[in-house]
Amino acid sequence: MKLLELLSWGDNKLATRLILAGALSGVGSAALLGLVNTAAEEIADNGIDRVNWLLAGIFIALSIIYFLAEVYLNSTIAKQIEAGIDKVRKKLLSQIAVADFAQLESFGQTRLFETITQSTQIISQNSHLIGMSFRSILLLIAVMAYVFWISMLAFCIIVVVVGSGIVIYLRMGKTLAMWFGKLHQVESILFSKVADLFAGIKEVRMWSRRSDAFKVAFIDASENKAEIGTNAQAMISRQMIMGITAFYILLAIIVFIVPVYSDSIDTDVAKISTAVLFMIGPISVIVQSMSVLGMAEQSANRMMELSKDLEAICEPIADEGMTFEDKFDQVTFDDVSFTYPNRDPRHGFALGPISLTVKRGELLFITGGNGAGKSTLIKLLTGLYQPTAGKIRINNIQLGPQSLSAYRNLIATVFSDSHLFDELFGTDEITDEHARYWIERFELSHVTGIRDDKFITIALSAGQRKRLALITAILENRPIIVLDEWAADQDPYFRKKFYHEILPELKKRGTTIIAVTHDDHYFEVADRRLHLETGKLTELALDDPRGRL
Repeated sequence: MKLLELLSWGDNKLATRLILAGALSGVGSAALLGLVNTAAEEIADNGIDRVNWLLAGIFIALSIIYFLAEVYLNSTIAKQIEAGIDKVRKKLLSQIAVADFAQLESFGQTRLFETITQSTQIISQNSHLIGMSFRSILLLIAVMAYVFWISMLAFCIIVVVVGSGIVIYLRMGKTLAMWFGKLHQVESILFSKVADLFAGIKEVRMWSRRSDAFKVAFIDASENKAEIGTNAQAMISRQMIMGITAFYILLAIIVFIVPVYSDSIDTDVAKISTAVLFMIGPISVIVQSMSVLGMAEQSANRMMELSKDLEAICEPIADEGMTFEDKFDQVTFDDVSFTYPNRDPRHGFALGPISLTVKRGELLFITGGNGAGKSTLIKLLTGLYQPTAGKIRINNIQLGPQSLSAYRNLIATVFSDSHLFDELFGTDEITDEHARYWIERFELSHVTGIRDDKFITIALSAGQRKRLALITAILENRPIIVLDEWAADQDPYFRKKFYHEILPELKKRGTTIIAVTHDDHYFEVADRRLHLETGKLTELALDDPRGRL
């Protein structure tokens, strides 16, 4: 069972605790049933005036055991299962954090987001059914043992009827699993449409034909999801009804048919009927939980598949003791090339070979047209992509898989699509004076500030958010800052200030700056200019007309 395997990550005793608590609860319930039948038989034989105090004492003791087992099962186990889900979620997040970035991009955000959020939510919301199902299954086993002790014939009849019901139920379960698989697919399509609407609301509003077509696609996806969801729910209902009906048929056979053909069972019909009625409760729990647990099982399977896939693209464990901050003088690319994984090399984009040296304290501009490879080069320079050929060196130390993390620690970034965190994660000992200086330098003190290592607000314009992102990079106090089209969102006034005041100030502080830019009016600010054309890198003079708008 993938669900139990998933929840047992890091806790090999979870299944043992579930079985033990469920067994105590189930055996206690069956023993209580036997005691009640025995006491009822004594009262029928001897009258109510005589009380068997031994049976009463055993009944009280078993009731206490049953109560404690139920409390443990329904409270402690639920907490432990939630802890297991927490471990799984943390493991997946940690695997994503160390996965090869180029291959991780091919996974798509939808799969990662749904698996970590929706799948874990399904398991978390229904985790209590695991303990209840264990208890119900073990209770059935205990009651069946009690029936076997009373009558082997009744036991065999129950086994045949229940076995037939299980075969039918499992066949229906396969059909239900198919519907659940379809339901997950159409839900993913519907969720992607919702995400498209949120992300592209401006584009949808700007053209009525697009809006109408998108509305039709959304309605189709919603109706498809509703139809498949209805079929899945109908199959769940049929399963539940079939399971309960099977036990009523079993009860009718024992009460009306078996006594006709077996004189020996006459005296035990009441006990067996009571046992069968006693089994209906746990059977109902099992039947009701099977569909939900089926969904949880599929969610667990998706999570384990994701974990397996992430494990396959995991970067080697970083050397925690390695650091380049005190040694960094230059970064060198020796015939570095990169091609995207899982793409046809005959038609896919290829970058390089590139030979390049970036010295400490340099201000370097990278230019090039759309599709020239600027973003790919930036990801190589920042260590997000690993070269498919060639070598990258810090001074004379060649980078390997274990040293990539130490290399990335040198570099603060503001990508063109960078995410702005409201909290300054990882920054230590930021003084109010230092933070206030940069907030004022970027002319944002009238709209935001930094308090308790957090921005007071990030609900600002795109250009102002980019300024906050660069402030964050500066406060991280790393020797290299990489900027990807940072000035594109700035107005002409602040763009001029950025090139003529802020970049020179950062350079004067000893920061190495690598900036992708199209602002040809400011090329003279740079120390050097590198130009990309269809994946090939050349160094141009600052006044070279190539690549200018």
